[in-house]
Amino acid sequence: GDLEPSPHLLCNASRTNKLQPFRYLLFNSSVEARKNLFLLAEAYAESNLSSKGIQLCVTGKLKKDDYSKAVREIVRRESGIILTGYVNENTKLDLYLNAIALLSPSLVEGFGIPVLDAACLGMPALVSDCASHLEIAALHDFNEVVMPLSTLKSRDWADGMSAYSGINRHLCQPKLAKKERQRRIARYTRYQKIFYTDLENNLSELLRN
Repeated sequence: GDLEPSPHLLCNASRTNKLQPFRYLLFNSSVEARKNLFLLAEAYAESNLSSKGIQLCVTGKLKKDDYSKAVREIVRRESGIILTGYVNENTKLDLYLNAIALLSPSLVEGFGIPVLDAACLGMPALVSDCASHLEIAALHDFNEVVMPLSTLKSRDWADGMSAYSGINRHLCQPKLAKKERQRRIARYTRYQKIFYTDLENNLSELLRN
C-alpha cells in the first residue's frame, strides 16, 4: 500500500480538528501519575508549538480519578493538546508512522515498550532518563534516535520538542511523508527479525544448559 494515514486517524472525540501527518508529537501511554504527563503539558505550553500548528497527541483512556480530571483541565486551557481516548492497534500504527517524535517523560518504567517501538521504527524519541529508557538507548543503534533527558526542567523538554519539530518540518510534504513512512516500516521489519533471531538463540541456549 501507499501507507497513507487511515481516514479515521486522527478524528477525536473532544475536538473537531484532525491531526495532520508530521504535524504532531505523540504521547502513547496510560494516563497515570508516574507517566508524568503534567511535565509534558507544561513543556508543550512553554514551547509555543501550538501557535505553529504543531499539536500534542495524547493516547490512552482517561479515568474518573483526580489525576485524569486535572489532565482534562490542562487540555481545556491548551488547545493544541489532543486526547484520542482508547485507540486500537491499527490507529496506533498510524499514529507512530506519522508522528514527528515520541515523548515519554515517565518517572519510572517497567521496560518502556512505546520507546522500544519508536527506536525500532527509527522515530525520534524524547524520553526520561529512567533506567529502562537508558537500557533501550544502549541497544543496537538506538542511541541515534532515543534522547534521554532529565525530568527536572520542563524547559529542556520544550527545547527538545521545538528542535525535533524544526528538524523534521519538511516531512509534512506528502511525498516526503510517504517516503518516511516507508523508511520506518522497513526498519521496523528489519529489527523485528533481529529480535526474533536473538530470542530463538537465547531460548536454544537455555534449553542446552
